[in-house]
Amino acid sequence: MLLQFSVKNYKSFKEKAVLSLECSSDKNLPNNFVQISKSKILNEIAIFGANAAGKSNIFLAITAAILTIRQSNNRQIGEPLFYIEPFAFDKKTSSEPTEFEFVFIANDGIKYVYGFSATNIKIIKEYLYAFNSNKASTLFERDETAKDKYRFTSNHLKTKLKPIIERNTINKLFLATAASWNCEELKAPLLWFMTGINTYDSKYHTLFSQANQLFEKDEDGSLKEFTKQILKEADLNITDYTFESRDILVNDSLPNYGQKVKVLSFTEKEYRILMKHEIIKNDGSIETYELGINSESKGTVSLFSLSPILKRAFSTGETICIDEFDVSLHPLLVEHLIKLFNNPILNRNNAQLIISTHTVDLLNLKLLRRDQIYFVNKSNKTAISELYSLDEFSPRTSEDIRKAYLQGRFGSVPNIIEEACHA
Repeated sequence: MLLQFSVKNYKSFKEKAVLSLECSSDKNLPNNFVQISKSKILNEIAIFGANAAGKSNIFLAITAAILTIRQSNNRQIGEPLFYIEPFAFDKKTSSEPTEFEFVFIANDGIKYVYGFSATNIKIIKEYLYAFNSNKASTLFERDETAKDKYRFTSNHLKTKLKPIIERNTINKLFLATAASWNCEELKAPLLWFMTGINTYDSKYHTLFSQANQLFEKDEDGSLKEFTKQILKEADLNITDYTFESRDILVNDSLPNYGQKVKVLSFTEKEYRILMKHEIIKNDGSIETYELGINSESKGTVSLFSLSPILKRAFSTGETICIDEFDVSLHPLLVEHLIKLFNNPILNRNNAQLIISTHTVDLLNLKLLRRDQIYFVNKSNKTAISELYSLDEFSPRTSEDIRKAYLQGRFGSVPNIIEEACHA
């Protein structure tokens, strides 16, 4: 489970931004969090803000950090770190490293703190701490600017990890390198980054493509039953669906500088998805009709595509981060999907949901706690974004949060609304 993520000097976030999923002292809505050991951890977070305020940059930051970790072992010597994008509107910070940090509980039940800073060229600092007790123990620290670049506090771990230093390169993360060389102490935290947290954007084709891969692997039919239930609860008049896939041969040609054209052959997946609708005729009889998925509404396609991602999260207990979660979805449906994560029977593996949204109906303290609501605001003068929680304002539980937000009391709204409020 994710307890905290922080980023500094990435895109519009020049200063450090912290997204915390650890509960505050608020005792409301006990189903919205779980307690693991001494930590109370939130099931979901909703991030609000005006267009271009920087909401998506939070999700891009998480994605950049994860992909930098996942692709570390495949990085060639001298290959740049493509996902590092420092704040561009300051000559000083644009040449300084970007910083990422995660606090999380891995599948081994241990709380870890892992972070690194990097430029486009190299890793500058990296560290991993483990909480086997109330006190953190250092698994390793790395500082490329220091004389002794690697530091280990455990002699046992030092003996195991020191030979691996020579196998690491300046553009690779030591966590990934050491784990790939069978260092057992580092496998659990690396595995969490590989499978325990995933990010998604709302782009139609991207989400649909990822969903199709999961539908294709539904051998026991459990995903189909889950998806049918989701579609039924959404009242979309869809009773069933069929999903078929096949490999098709694709031929492509490459010019060969005036010589014979070179033909490349490869296979691609082709999907056939039909949604079944039951229609009641005037005489009371029922007829079934099928529509191709491309003939359905964008909302139906979005919900269909989200279903396997939600199902997998409930099965694995992973943290899923979805930018613009509410695209083409009705506010009541968005609320329903969020509530699924507070259902202890369905979410028995403690999956988490982090979303950005414009659905202001979620600004309801009977649905979300104050520490579950975040805002992103960007300065028009400096182009710097900041991230902050509603909990910092300490509103009364009886207060109309939605109304206060639209009036600009928490910032993070378009200037046109702010101007109207102050007219």
